[in-house]
Amino acid sequence: MHTDHVQRSYSFVCLDCGHGWEDTYDIDVTMDEHARITAVYRLDGRRVPSPLQSPYCPACENHKIRIMRPGRVATARRHEK
Repeated sequence: MHTDHVQRSYSFVCLDCGHGWEDTYDIDVTMDEHARITAVYRLDGRRVPSPLQSPYCPACENHKIRIMRPGRVATARRHEK
């Protein structure tokens, strides 16, 4: 069994209420002896579901979310000022 630790950042925006946020996940990716891959996601030390499978908005709890490359929300906020 082999495990790699990676970090991935994502930007999110709710298509319902317009709330935007960014998170960085710690991911432990394990490949077993049968080449099956599993990934365990952690956010702030807590185990969480993959943000890519069923994201929801922390502001309105809607599931209509657009996932973007990291930095997109921060860039948009700089242009709002």
